Amino acid sequence: MSSGPKNFNEACLRAAGRRAYNARRRLARAARISRILALQDRYELTGRELAARLRVHEGTISRDLKFIEGVRAGYRRSTGCEMTARSFRWVEGGRGWETTFEIRDGKRVK
Repeated sequence: MSSGPKNFNEACLRAAGRRAYNARRRLARAARISRILALQDRYELTGRELAARLRVHEGTISRDLKFIEGVRAGYRRSTGCEMTARSFRWVEGGRGWETTFEIRDGKRVK
């Protein structure tokens, strides 16, 4: 016996449910990464301490930290400066991200 949709309407409802579920997960991840960046600007916390403070599994924090480190490495390569929480923002409801910097007297400073 198959657990697949019985008609087109049921297939559409399942797809809508998956989209909503994945959107909630994406937004939760975006909020968590933003909080991690803000915490790292203020304190030196280990992954284990971050996981306890944010009440998530250590593996989740590990993936988030790996993502953050990749973004920071790219920021360092392009600007020569360290990235702060203010230099990072999410776009499109957590679907994408961008880094920002300041320009003074025609030169990139942060």
